[in-house]
Amino acid sequence: MTHSSPMPLAVALDMAKRLRHELIRHMTPEQQRDFMRLENLLAEANKNHQAALLKAKQESATKAAVQPATHTRKSFWGR
Repeated sequence: MTHSSPMPLAVALDMAKRLRHELIRHMTPEQQRDFMRLENLLAEANKNHQAALLKAKQESATKAAVQPATHTRKSFWGR
């Protein structure tokens, strides 16, 4: 089942960018650098999360391909 809402890290990144854009005139250069660092950290975390999801998906596909297709299921009562 796919999730239709955006990923939380992507939402946080968008919110940080929007907030920085709105407040940039009132921020000191140090605060601007801190916000840029925050945006970079959120982007990196999002990228790492997406890579981990892709790796897990590939591993599960590999495991499914390796398992024999003709395995027999045990009955509910173990007979």
